[in-house]
Amino acid sequence: MKATWLHHPQFCPRVLARRVTDEVLDLLFLLGRVVAARGRYFSLSRGFKPNAYFMAAHRLRRQGLVVQTDLLGDTRHLSLAPAGLRRVSATLQPERLWRQSWPGRWYVLVYDIPESKHGYRQVLRVYLKHLRMGNLQGSVWLSARDIRHDFDDLTHAAGLDEYAFLFEARTVLGQSGPALAAAAWDFHQLHQAHTWFLAALAETRQQLSTGSWSADKLIALLREQQSAYLTVMEADPLLPAELWPDNYLGQQVYQTHRTLARQIISRL
Repeated sequence: MKATWLHHPQFCPRVLARRVTDEVLDLLFLLGRVVAARGRYFSLSRGFKPNAYFMAAHRLRRQGLVVQTDLLGDTRHLSLAPAGLRRVSATLQPERLWRQSWPGRWYVLVYDIPESKHGYRQVLRVYLKHLRMGNLQGSVWLSARDIRHDFDDLTHAAGLDEYAFLFEARTVLGQSGPALAAAAWDFHQLHQAHTWFLAALAETRQQLSTGSWSADKLIALLREQQSAYLTVMEADPLLPAELWPDNYLGQQVYQTHRTLARQIISRL
């Protein structure tokens, strides 16, 4: 049976899947949490083109991010090393960020970069989004977490202190924490993404309950589901719970993703 649930004009799960090395890391993390407790193993390589998988696995071993063990005769299996665990996408471990308490302090980055340095400004914006900062207005960015170490890294590596200041504030614009978060992050679009993902997984669960699925198709479905989840959650700031909007669905998205992953793996 062919699954078609991932098609959506605004989300492209295959964008992240192009980075095979990171995908292997993320899948190893998912499989480790879902499969290890069951005492089961299977070869992840069957889900990738052989050359792409073995090149990625080689790079990961060389970087000390995974380890390879011989478990069953000549069958080799990869598992995450501690360094690899630290590199796994934060969206696969969102509880770490959700359960952090918010001390009531905002970190506000304000910069004024000359027009002649357009490329520098664009790269900086990408990096700030990577830090899950919210764009409050123009060149004013907001974080609920302490980013002083990141600012220090940018100062030493890219001379950001020539163009920017980092402030710590108890209040900004006199607004409450949730109200300010709503101004800095597009929770409306995030809610649409979460809602789409939950509906898509409901359809996939229905498809899994009927028809016959080969192991290769199940692994392909697992990979696509993982990529869809990462794509949808990329824009989620993973804020502490006291800053969530009333209709926040992030936890439900995360739990539904893990539950369906277990169901897929149980059929392998």
